[in-house]
Amino acid sequence: MKQLLHTPDGVRDIYGEEYNRKLNVENAIHELFTGNGYQNIQTPGFEYFDLFGYDIGTVDSKELYKFTDNEGRTMVLRSDFTPSIARCAAKYFLDDEKTLRFTYKGNAFANTAELQGKLKETTQMGVELIGEDSIEADVEIIRLAVESLKAVGLEGFKICIGNVEYFKGLCEELKFDHDVEITLRDYVSNKNFFEAADFMDNSDIDKASEEKILAINELVGDEKMFEKAYSLVGNSRSKAAVDRLKNVYEAVKAADLSEFVYFDLGMLSKYNYYTGMIFKGYALGNGDAIVKGGRYDNLLEQFGKKAPAIGFVVVIDSVLNALNRQDSKSDNEYLTFALTKGRLASKTLELLESIGITCDEMKDKDTRKLIFVNEDLKLKFFLSKGPDVPTYVEHGAADIGVVGKDTIMEEGRRVYEVLDLKFGKCRMCVCGPHEAEELLKHHEMIRVCSKYPVIAKDYFYNKKHQTVDIIKLNGSVELGPIVKLGDVIVDIVETGSTLRENGLEVLEEICNLSARMIVNPVSMQIHGDKIRNIIERLKDKID
Repeated sequence: MKQLLHTPDGVRDIYGEEYNRKLNVENAIHELFTGNGYQNIQTPGFEYFDLFGYDIGTVDSKELYKFTDNEGRTMVLRSDFTPSIARCAAKYFLDDEKTLRFTYKGNAFANTAELQGKLKETTQMGVELIGEDSIEADVEIIRLAVESLKAVGLEGFKICIGNVEYFKGLCEELKFDHDVEITLRDYVSNKNFFEAADFMDNSDIDKASEEKILAINELVGDEKMFEKAYSLVGNSRSKAAVDRLKNVYEAVKAADLSEFVYFDLGMLSKYNYYTGMIFKGYALGNGDAIVKGGRYDNLLEQFGKKAPAIGFVVVIDSVLNALNRQDSKSDNEYLTFALTKGRLASKTLELLESIGITCDEMKDKDTRKLIFVNEDLKLKFFLSKGPDVPTYVEHGAADIGVVGKDTIMEEGRRVYEVLDLKFGKCRMCVCGPHEAEELLKHHEMIRVCSKYPVIAKDYFYNKKHQTVDIIKLNGSVELGPIVKLGDVIVDIVETGSTLRENGLEVLEEICNLSARMIVNPVSMQIHGDKIRNIIERLKDKID
């Protein structure tokens, strides 16, 4: 039997000097937490499935590693420490009314294909403060988050603070049902406001309500945005959220922490147990936050103990990545654009030039350079194949990318889709011979040829609820129905001339496509002012 020497996808071995660096980071953070009065606690690596169920408000069931014990009960590997700590606190300190402070370290597991090469097992360290609902407790947690990153030598990080009650109160004011709220939460959280606008237009939501949701995009920055946030809403729940953040800011400023923090009322969380202030820590070198936390005043009540609580987690693996990236500080001075080769790049450069962003180096047709620089504006550019652009942006190799909507949908990378550039317009369609139209009407089992299997599967399985056999092709997919490899194709249609010349036609339209601007989530936080300025200037030209 052949020996299995490699680890499964998403997990790895750590040893030698790398492990020593990791231990040094863990020890520095642990010393800080215990030195501030936080008691060590350890919870199991797996729990009952119900602990992470829908009512608790944690991750989606499909993202959990599940298995059954010998009595047939469903168990899951720990994906999130907070519910485990809440269960433990309720069990052992049910009648204890004093403030509880816990610190923990362990591994958490995320079973999701969307990670696409990222770790599915991460080491996390954190603290939970239970029994205090004061501003002082909020600031204590923010201070610890800042000091934990400083303790390991990280520089240039930012803590972004929001309050989920603001968005929830606004949805309540606008009388949105739960499904609409959840859909808009995802769009707002991912800064995808033009998709949010399309969704609201198709949901018959009135323009006044739509404008209020879209205005959340502007509620980012320092304390100056509080008054605008306050004036946008007419409900007490949202206004109370703003008042709370005002008080937090005053306390943060008094604690000399204001240089590390800013506010974003469009920052939301997929964890439904959060009840108020939430925050995330960002540093270059990662595609996601390295610190995540917030207030969860109702969670312990799910386990029988009524007590407010707040806490945060530090993702150790991400901190190590940020520390490695920190060694190349000069790169952090630049904003980097990844542009799709060909017509999209040419159109993008024309648009950028219209707002004063130029790169003369890129006009040299004979150059062999791969990276082009505008030293005056501190901008870098490089060209890439379309499918690679979201990858560069997700992993922080580029701050901003321009790529077709079809590529964004197919690649499924974690990026912010911030702007429709309104060029490169076309459609994603189901096409085939005219007689195939009947197969689509009656939901028969058919074979679908496509360069875009992810888009095809999503359309047929989730929108049409039709089972199909998807065959991936890389060349001229129009050949599929002609040589009887498939019944229909899913492909981009611009003029339709190729279809007509080969006896095919558009049978169903999936969506409209165009060039989109995408942004790395961490870059949006660290370089937010610069990037938002570029977006606003481009909007004026596009509109």
